[in-house]
Amino acid sequence: MNSSYLNLFIMGVIASTPIFADKGSTMKQTNLKIEALFKQTKPVCFGRFIIQVPESAVVAWGGTAVEVGIVTYLGQGAKIPAEIKEKTDEISAIKHSKEPSSLIGVFDGPNKNSKIVVGYKDRHSNTSLQIFSFIQLGKDAFVQTSKPTLFERDSNKKWVVNKDGYKKNIYILQEIASLLRLRSETEIPSEQGICIESGFVPEANGKYYERTSIGFSFPEYPDVRFSISAVKTDQPRQQDSLESSLKEGAENAGLFGLTSLFNRIKVLRKGERKIGDWDGAEQLSWMPPDEKGMPWTHEFKFKSIGVAKDMFRPYIDMELSTGVSKNSRGVNEPSLKDDEAIALWDKFTASIKTRPTK
Repeated sequence: MNSSYLNLFIMGVIASTPIFADKGSTMKQTNLKIEALFKQTKPVCFGRFIIQVPESAVVAWGGTAVEVGIVTYLGQGAKIPAEIKEKTDEISAIKHSKEPSSLIGVFDGPNKNSKIVVGYKDRHSNTSLQIFSFIQLGKDAFVQTSKPTLFERDSNKKWVVNKDGYKKNIYILQEIASLLRLRSETEIPSEQGICIESGFVPEANGKYYERTSIGFSFPEYPDVRFSISAVKTDQPRQQDSLESSLKEGAENAGLFGLTSLFNRIKVLRKGERKIGDWDGAEQLSWMPPDEKGMPWTHEFKFKSIGVAKDMFRPYIDMELSTGVSKNSRGVNEPSLKDDEAIALWDKFTASIKTRPTK
């Protein structure tokens, strides 16, 4: 079993002690090595939140959505007109089996260089669509994507096909795109809204679906990764809690004959935890090597299932890993000792807060 496979069931079997028995275990660690790393820091805005990270930290954005998925392409703004033409030609070239064309139309965006391209999902479908919104703001480009269906409920709650149903999706894309503005990495907006990579969407009422993912790496400790995912949820699910994840991991370990390996996991700290306004639980573990002799590494985890429709208390999944090489975990010897890894985790988690606004 390789170390990446091991992480599918991370922290799944924890000896025989009760999961979350250690509730008072959030005492912050003081460590000179980590204090030196944080001697100079910078604030980073993600979603509606802010975190303090070392000045040297390299920021990497993951999946982001404001109602629909949105991806930032730094320095690629000048390519937007060509991208619009390429996508329009691509969809137009698909001969539809039932409609005159697979291309439904090209619609205006927030400025003359921004357009929304709408077409059928494939040549056989006449109810599923694909929508691409290409936005040019200065030197940067943003692309919104949506895959709506033309099915909707009528006044009798029956599902019917509305050929013009995509227009409401166009309106939402146009609305969000018109709000979107550029933002430097170090800018912390003072108004309510959602920070994305190189951008900001001012919004005070939480009416959109929101998802932000962000990660950090460190030149001083290249094997260390820290990441946060925040997803506004309409219906929090207990099966998304850390406790449920651990139980599921234990069951999967048994199914795959990995119980003995997982029983070797060492728990450095575990318990219920409140981070900012987020109520959840954490587990800080020292993961064993697999049969190939890979090194012991740290895997720290925090989860909060969130509060329904609360933009400030979303579902949270937070991780810190050591021994990382590129995108693979459990490869290198950790550059941090246990106390240093815990101190780093505590530094990060203590600095996260809802972004102050006017």
